[in-house]
Amino acid sequence: MKRKTDYRYLVPAIVVVAIMTQVPFLMTLIFSTLRWNLSRPDIPRTFSGLENYLYFLRIENFSELPAFYGILWQTILITGVTLLLCSFLGFLLALLFDHNVPGINIARTLILGPFFVMSTASGVIWKTTIFNTTFGWYGVISKALGFTPVDMISYHPVATIIALFTWQWMPFFVLVLLAGLQGVDQDLLDCTRIDGVNWIQGIFRIKLPLIMNHLRVAIMLGLVFVIKEFGLILTTTAGGPGTRSYTLPYYVYMQIFSANNVGRAGALATMTVFLTLVLVNLLYRSIERRNAKYL
Repeated sequence: MKRKTDYRYLVPAIVVVAIMTQVPFLMTLIFSTLRWNLSRPDIPRTFSGLENYLYFLRIENFSELPAFYGILWQTILITGVTLLLCSFLGFLLALLFDHNVPGINIARTLILGPFFVMSTASGVIWKTTIFNTTFGWYGVISKALGFTPVDMISYHPVATIIALFTWQWMPFFVLVLLAGLQGVDQDLLDCTRIDGVNWIQGIFRIKLPLIMNHLRVAIMLGLVFVIKEFGLILTTTAGGPGTRSYTLPYYVYMQIFSANNVGRAGALATMTVFLTLVLVNLLYRSIERRNAKYL
């Protein structure tokens, strides 16, 4: 006899999750349809429909695209390169840590350190004690070697942001991929060695295909983490010079706290959520197709 599941026990959890996640999002959708500027309290709030969305998306002259499209490209570039670096370096480190050698548990604990540091705190530390061309490690070491240190934050802001994002989120990839590697059947690996499979072949033809779902899940969650990252940009480059290191979340911040425009900030936040959901859905569908292929 098939047991019936009483889903009433899930109602409190569903209600709490809905209140904590969907209500703020619905409020953002409502705000995105309003003409509401906090710096002009004399102007009443009025319904503007899709005008706030069209402000960012409207193209009047193809030779001068709105700033939104450049910032959208920067967001995709920073997120994509960060995920590629995290996947590649995370896989290499996971392979390195997938061995029982003395001190391996300490090494695994230390590699997770950046993942648990607040992004704003790590941004301040990197900017003041490492990237500073006068007092930071980078400046001191460069001068000791006879080089003139280049201000990386001013001249290479996107590369700096990518490096810091990779430093912070790579431990998460290591954690997920290491869990996948440790779940690989050791008897299978022993059989492949007996059959003459060398170390490189064992990595790319045996281990990597077996943990591909772990890698896709890490990329999917990492996408959500990286695309919403804000604190590192605020405390290091502050989006500059100009808008060269803006991302969509930082653009939302500037719209609400600098331009004081609630409606445009809501529209931009909604488009950011939509972009994230589309990318996550594409990754999820790729996982589903791969699982169906091997069933």
